[in-house]
Amino acid sequence: MQQNLLHIHLIATVKEEDCRVANDKHTYQVLIVGGGPAGIATAITLHAKGIRCCVVEAHTTPIRKSGEAIPPNAKPLLKQLGILSLVEDEKHNVYYGNKSCWGSDQLEQKEFISDRLGHGYLLDRLYFETQLQEVYQHTNCPFYKGFKLKKVISDKKEVIATIENDSETLTLKSQFIIDATGRKASVCRHLGIQKENLDAQFAITFNVKLSNEIPHEIIVEATENGWWYVAPFTKKEVTMMFFTLKELLPAKENTAIFLQHELQQTIHLSKIIKNIPIEHCKIMPAGTSCLQIPFGKNWLAVGDAAYSFDPISSYGITSALASGFYGGHAVADFLHGKQEALDVYRYVVENAFQAYIQKLIAHYELEKRWEQSYYWTNRLAVFNSEIPS
Repeated sequence: MQQNLLHIHLIATVKEEDCRVANDKHTYQVLIVGGGPAGIATAITLHAKGIRCCVVEAHTTPIRKSGEAIPPNAKPLLKQLGILSLVEDEKHNVYYGNKSCWGSDQLEQKEFISDRLGHGYLLDRLYFETQLQEVYQHTNCPFYKGFKLKKVISDKKEVIATIENDSETLTLKSQFIIDATGRKASVCRHLGIQKENLDAQFAITFNVKLSNEIPHEIIVEATENGWWYVAPFTKKEVTMMFFTLKELLPAKENTAIFLQHELQQTIHLSKIIKNIPIEHCKIMPAGTSCLQIPFGKNWLAVGDAAYSFDPISSYGITSALASGFYGGHAVADFLHGKQEALDVYRYVVENAFQAYIQKLIAHYELEKRWEQSYYWTNRLAVFNSEIPS
């Protein structure tokens, strides 16, 4: 691990001193809010481009998030970012594909065997978040951990952000601010910019400890009211997520009963995962949303703050890293006088988003077993009529 971090540190193109605080007033060229994959990828890119930046992260230590899979086609991006060695760590697992019951009653293996880039990776997500933050910390750029964003003011000359933790309040100044705060898009909200929610899909997620080990793979199974996603957490523990529409969510006190019923409706998962206690459930948005324009005066959004994807697409982590990479290059070029750089970023991410929409429509249209159900009728109606082509 230390060798990997040293290698990444050595390939940086600027000296450590270039990323230190410019003066005692906490002034930077770029302020990044959010220390997840999108934010860290942005920071690594800016550092390599000689831009003085800092990262503000609300949590003092990384937290585990959903999203475990890195597909094979992400490898060139990881190499460009200098972090391919991170996913090759022994704590992560080689990933050859998913098992999926979608569009028929059969549980089919979706393999990467024909992919020219070979296998993907199933991540220990918490460890991966820790790895990324360690890479950033080795640049010696400031990292405001445990600080929450309280206020953002943007004028013609600079951005002024107020951040605070339990013991102090700081004022940070920068030429540019980057929103890497995920679906909540906190920076954008402070600036009065709202994301557009294109659908109302939600996820109910919980962890289950098993008595026996099951294969270390991802399993997806569709049902009448939504679909299940099961991914390994440890050798005998899995993360389970059920995706459905807001209108179909049960009352909070009925969540466990609702999930038990939905699990019983599955053909395959109900045989693999039996007699499990369902508790400590979390309900969160899991639909598609976007900004009309992913940048503005002195700001730019990356990751889920700019575009949030349906988890069936597996765009999550890869998209976050990619938007951080391209967003970091765009902001660096803009600060170096290339006025068109932000429009180029918009072109890249909007094209990727449109490609995602087309693939998403095609994938949902494969499932025709419940054409009269509220969930499946709604999914097709939303994505075929409301999303622009």
